[in-house]
Amino acid sequence: MTATTRGRALVALAAALGILGTRCSHSKKEFEDINPAVPGTHFRRIATISSDDAGNAIRLMVQTREKLKQAGIDAQSATGRWESASDAVSQICAPGVDLPVDGVLIMSYDHMTLYDCATARPAYDIQGSPMSGGMGIDEMTKHLIKYLEGHEEG
Repeated sequence: MTATTRGRALVALAAALGILGTRCSHSKKEFEDINPAVPGTHFRRIATISSDDAGNAIRLMVQTREKLKQAGIDAQSATGRWESASDAVSQICAPGVDLPVDGVLIMSYDHMTLYDCATARPAYDIQGSPMSGGMGIDEMTKHLIKYLEGHEEG
């Protein structure tokens, strides 16, 4: 291998590593946060809403709600449009609503947050990274179900 060929090979290798490094550094960090003050068993009925009004997002939310129901969790739909998560929680959890709930699950394809109606604060929060081969909606739903069943480690 000549010095010129070796130099080109090193430049190509450095460029490839730079591209790979850039791809890896843009992946979202997965996490699961549980508020220790709110046990999962506290939630007798939850409302589910999508954080996005796109068709695919709503379809994922409906599928997730069905999986929650299959696991014995009373998951109900909530309809409406809200400016923020806090607006949604305050309206869905308001006293005197037709269908009272203990919590509101706001979700997208890579993030779920279950808000406690009593405190209006997150009780359970999980983020996956399906676009980079990490946890997707099915795995996040399994973790949520474990939390709701009383297995506090999700």
